[in-house]
Order: sequence, then structure tokens, then C-alpha cells
Amino acid sequence: MVQYEVRLPIYNTIAGHFTWHADDFDIKYITGGVNYHYELRGPPGVATLPNTSAAPITSYTLPGGLVIKPAEMFDYREYNKFWSHEVNLISTKDGPFQWVAGAYYYKQHYRQPVFTTNPNQTQWNGPFALGNVFCARTNNVCAPGFEFRRFDNRPDIHAESYAVYGQMDWEFAETWKVTAGLRYSHDKKYGTESVRILCFAVPACFAAPELLGPGTPPVDLTQLPSVVSAPAGTAADPFPKGITGPTVYDPATGRASRPYGASWEAVTGTAGLEWSPDSDTMAYAKYSRGYKSGGFNIGIFTVLSFDAYTREESVDSFELGLKKNFGPTIQTNVAAFHYRYKDLQIPIASVATAGGLSQAATNFENIPKSISQGLEFELTWQPVDNLQILFSYSFLDTEIRKGQAIDVVDPAALDPKATPIFTAAQCAASVGTANPCPADIFTAGQLNGGFQRFQNLKGNQLPNAPKNKLALNVNYTIETDSGDFNLSGSYIWRDNQYGTLFSRSYNQSPAWDQVDARVTWDAPNGKTRVIAYVKNLFDDIGYDAGAVGYRFAGTTNSAAGIGTNTIQGVFQNFSVTPPRTYGIEVQYKFW
Repeated sequence: MVQYEVRLPIYNTIAGHFTWHADDFDIKYITGGVNYHYELRGPPGVATLPNTSAAPITSYTLPGGLVIKPAEMFDYREYNKFWSHEVNLISTKDGPFQWVAGAYYYKQHYRQPVFTTNPNQTQWNGPFALGNVFCARTNNVCAPGFEFRRFDNRPDIHAESYAVYGQMDWEFAETWKVTAGLRYSHDKKYGTESVRILCFAVPACFAAPELLGPGTPPVDLTQLPSVVSAPAGTAADPFPKGITGPTVYDPATGRASRPYGASWEAVTGTAGLEWSPDSDTMAYAKYSRGYKSGGFNIGIFTVLSFDAYTREESVDSFELGLKKNFGPTIQTNVAAFHYRYKDLQIPIASVATAGGLSQAATNFENIPKSISQGLEFELTWQPVDNLQILFSYSFLDTEIRKGQAIDVVDPAALDPKATPIFTAAQCAASVGTANPCPADIFTAGQLNGGFQRFQNLKGNQLPNAPKNKLALNVNYTIETDSGDFNLSGSYIWRDNQYGTLFSRSYNQSPAWDQVDARVTWDAPNGKTRVIAYVKNLFDDIGYDAGAVGYRFAGTTNSAAGIGTNTIQGVFQNFSVTPPRTYGIEVQYKFW
């Protein structure tokens, strides 16, 4: 078990809301900001094996005599400050026509320095081997080590946004209302990222594993083109989108740094129609166009990503709905929706199995076309006084209409459900040219193996989108002279779901359900409240996201496997809900 320390040494927040009342409209000014410093550290100690009673591991010796001391400290920090301003003009005059107009501005500065260090493994401070191979960009001389750090990453990004918008509502008849609105948004992001990566006691760092002896030195991977992207930029080959300058290397610190900069803009809006024939009924139809700015793949999981830029995302939303009351005891809401996405931003893991040293990362990529559509139903029923029953159900159907990616579990596309864009013969024929199929050393020798092949994503579901969800809550209030007691029980059920873009069994988490309960007491004085609760009453295993499959490192090729369509051993990561949790909460109002 590894213990971590969490600190929040600085947290300041300011918010203000000011209103000026005119005869027929109000002017509102809303402003606020946050400045915080967050720290997460894993203090130096000893490594232990999870779920075992084994003694702590302070060191172990490789067959060649090299002593490994595995304890390592992780230091993650966030320095974040942002401020926003918004001005609204809102109509207040009675009448069938109402309007609102406004402007918005936002500015942010965010830094995320992260490093790992292991003072017990003194080799991390150098000297470094093979400088003529690994440190060619600093004249074959590797920079000295710093505080025994194996990894050091420092993103420093600024963001600036502004928007203007307006909306109007017009009741053109007694039972009809139309809504229309427009918004223009502009986003700009710029900054830098610096990184240094070292390698030690890993056979892939060297030409021959037998070099792992007592005198094994570390190597500096920062300047390797296969590990850290290093665009130089020329007239014939300009910088990739979002990168504004060359990657430069500091011979004193050994860090590689590059600048970023890009902007995005969009015009979005909404249009809707409402019909209210009586006080218990309201039907509506609505269209909206939404926008999410693009960004950069930076931070601890990217280290100067080879695919740094993410385009903006947009969505066309269509919705039909009905809100209906059946007397004073039953309220219902039902809605059908269809969302059509363009360039949906999805995290995709990349594969690095070409042989030698290369970088694996998780980047936000754009899926050109996808949809999400479904139905939602809500019911509130109060059959008797003090008893309330709430029920909700949703059906969700998602599909990727256009896109491609490499499956990290099956990069060679050997699974029977795989949909490779290129055949193995086409990949083999393109070797030595602008090869669309990177090498995959772990499937070399297998039928159709040896290459990473992009797959057509059409027909796959979107990640973390269970088809069916339902929730039921029953609560009853007992009124007494000593206070009110509310007894509440809840049941939720979630369908199975996939954790990645590939709808495969190794990415699927099972369906699950959970029961919660609570008792709330409100004192007669209205100031004291006591809540006793238990979550996950039956201590069941739940899955709040789809599974993510991975393949084991190394190769399972054998004489028996060659010539067959097989993929390597696969394991899954599940994101599970908390186990049974219970407690008592006391609330008190001082005024």
C-alpha cells in the first residue's frame, strides 16, 4: 500500500453580483475568480504488493548483480487562477416580448509541474550512457541529473475567452411561445510545456539486456525523436497545427520545451417552440447548436505529444418533450432527443510497440461524426400525504458514424470483430514509404500480424453510454412534536457499457444495481438537521464507467501460435463504485 499526502495550501475565491434597475430592464454584472494551489505527494518509503501480506520490498537484485530500490516519490501540483466577467441586460417590462443580451470574458493561467524522484537509486543523477546516441541535440553531452528525478513535466498554459449573446422570447398567442437566440464565442490558448524523461534498468534502453550489471548507467530519452516529438519546422514541412515553434533543449537542465498557440471560434444558437393549452400541460420542440473549444494534449500522460492539437467540437441538438400533470398527485416529463456531433473530443490511447524506444500516450482525438439519441421519462407520484415516489428511466442509443483508430488491445486487428482499413498485404507493401501501418513487434510472425492497423470505427458505441438506466426513490415523512422524520430508500440500475471506442468484450463492464437508504430528522426549531445514511446497502460491486482493456507487455508468439489469428493475453481495468459506506451527518444553521 502506498500512502499519499494531499495539501491545499492556497485556496481563495471571490464572487460578486451587482444589479442596476432601470424602468424597463435590469443591468447585471457578475464577476468572480479562484486562485488555488493543490499538492499530491507520495512520500518516499518502501514498495509493497497489493492485497498480500508480503513484507515490504526495500530492494532486490537482478540476476546480473544490479540492485534495484523500487521506492519512488511522486509529486503532482496544480497552480490555477482564473477570473470571469459577465454583463447582462434583461428586460423587465410586462408583455409578450422578453429579451436578454450580454457579454462574457474569462482569463486563466494554469501550471501543472509533475515529477518523480528516488534518492535511494543514486543512478538517477547520472552520469548517463550513450550520450552520442541519446543526447545528440546537445552536442552528445547529456545534462546532469537533478534531484534523482526520472520524470519531470511542466505545462504552463494561458486561456482567454470572450462571447456576446442575445435571446428573445415572444408569446405570439395565448398558448404559444417562440424562443430564439444567438451567441458568438472566441477562445484562445497558448503556453509552453517542458519535459525530461530518463530510463534505467530496462532492457529496451540498451542494445543488449546483458548490460544490466552492477555498473549499469541510466540513459536520457528526452532527445530521442521516437520518444519526444521534436518538430523543427521548415517551409516545406511547417510546424504541426497548434505548435508555434521548434522543440528546444536546455543543456543545463536537460528539458525539452516547445510553445503552443491556437484559437477557435463559433456562432451557436437556439430556437424553440412551446405550447401550453392548459396549466397542467406544456409541449415543446427545441433545436440548439453547441460548441466546445479545442485544446492541446499536454501534461503527465503526453510528454510533448506527437498529436498535440485537438479541433473544436460541435453538436446539433434536436429535442421534443412533454410535461404533463394528472391532477395534484402525478407529474410526468418525457423527452426524445437526437444529438449529432462533429469532431467529438474523445480520449484515445496510442500504442508504442514498434520496437526499441517509443512513447505511448493518451490523447484527446476528434471523431468526425457520431450520434447520441434516446428517450427520457420521469414520474413523480404522491398517492397519499407525506408519501412520495419518484421514478426515472432513460434509453440511450449511440453510434460512431465516421472515424478510425488503433485498438490498444488488438493493434494488429486480429480479433474476429476487427475492421482494419488496410489489409496486411497493403501494410507490407507500404514498408519504406509513407507507411500507414506502424510496426507491431509483438504480433510479428502471426497471420496478418506485425503491423498496427487502423480500424474503421463506424458502428461502434460511444464510450460510457449505457443503453438503459433506471432509478426509483420512495420517501415518507413522519411528523411529530419533536421534529419531522423522513425515511428514504433508493434503487438504481445501470446497463453494461464500454469504456473505449471499441465495442469489444474486453472493454465492457457488466450491468449493476445498488440500494441506498437514509433517515433525516429536522428539529422543530428549523436549525438542526441529522442525517443517518448507508450507501450501497448490500455491498454490491458497481461500475461507474466502462472497462478498459489492455494487452500484456511482451509477446505470446510461439510455434503453436504462428499462422493463427490470435492476439496477446488481455487484462481489464474496471472503475468500481465505493463499497458499503455509512455514517451520520449533523447540520446546524446559526442564522
